[in-house]
Amino acid sequence: MSCHRHSHGVPPIPTNESQSINSHVLTTQLVALNVANPSSDLEKLFKTQTNKYEVIPEIRSDADNQFILRIPFQGSVKLYSIILRTARQPDHCPRIIKLYKNQDSLDFDSVGDTKATHEIEQPQIGLEIDGELPREVVADDTFVEHYLPRHHFSGVSSLTLFFQNNWSDNDDEVLKLYSIELRGEFTPLAKDPVVTLYESAANPADHKNLLAQENHNYQNI
Repeated sequence: MSCHRHSHGVPPIPTNESQSINSHVLTTQLVALNVANPSSDLEKLFKTQTNKYEVIPEIRSDADNQFILRIPFQGSVKLYSIILRTARQPDHCPRIIKLYKNQDSLDFDSVGDTKATHEIEQPQIGLEIDGELPREVVADDTFVEHYLPRHHFSGVSSLTLFFQNNWSDNDDEVLKLYSIELRGEFTPLAKDPVVTLYESAANPADHKNLLAQENHNYQNI
């Protein structure tokens, strides 16, 4: 697997498979804009270690070389890295990908005016599949891990990815994406505490007044 980072001179902290948080993606609430696939295909991007080499379905942008994907989580996460498997051809390989933390209303009208939390560049590394898609391609060198600045990606409840362009910069072509793996730490949402009120000290006067009121009520029956 290829590794990429933007901070030169500082080696990234390695991650491992046990830090995958794909199982904590809220797949029923994924949102994609300008994607040709049905919404039921989106959850299949977030594979497990047992099916990581599968390439079906192939997620494609629709009208041009851009799309937006919003990824909600079941709780709060601290992101360490994102691993992408894409096409490698210049027409179909995404180039600039912008990441936004907790921006749940981004669309194509607002994304240009919203500052990204982080930006990555996907190299031309990935799959080059002509013709019918195979079920899987076993090749670890087709995955790219992008290390993220951890101090910017704590307390994340959702992550929005804006795939801005392709390497050929040809907006008549479509992007192709096969898998996403997110690594980091997951913290479940805290349940609302049960609040119980206790009488710290009994006030005899209160009980006397209550008894008097009860007696009065009985007399009026």
